Amino acid sequence: MQEFVDFIAEKEPEIQQQAPAKKKALGKVSRFLTNKFFLATVGFLAIMLFLDKNDIFTTIERKRELNGLIQSKEYYTQELAELKKIKTDLENDPVVIEKLAREKYLMKRDNEDIFLTEDISKSQNKQ
Repeated sequence: MQEFVDFIAEKEPEIQQQAPAKKKALGKVSRFLTNKFFLATVGFLAIMLFLDKNDIFTTIERKRELNGLIQSKEYYTQELAELKKIKTDLENDPVVIEKLAREKYLMKRDNEDIFLTEDISKSQNKQ
C-alpha cells in the first residue's frame, strides 16, 4: 500500500524560502536602480527640476508674481474707468463742476460768504 502514496514525511526536504525571497527582491531592486535608462531619467529630472535656470522654484515664484500683477492690472483698469467717468462728468455737467469747485477749491459765488468750521472730535482724534 505504501507504493501508491505520493507523500512520504521522511523524504520531504526542508523548505527555506525566506532568504531567497529577500535576495530576489533585492536583486530586482538593484537591477532596476542600476538600469542606465532609469539613471539617465533620474539625472535629467534632477537637472530640470533643481539645477536649471527655469527650475521648479523659480517657476512657482514667477507664477505668484504673475497673479499679483494680474490683480493689480484689474484694480488699475477699474480705477481708470472711474476716472474716465469723472472726466466726462466734469466736461459735460456744470453741476459737477460747481460741486468740485465749492468742495475742493473753496470757491464761492459773488453774493455768498463761506464760513469754515473745524470738527472738534476729528482734531482730538488726530492728537
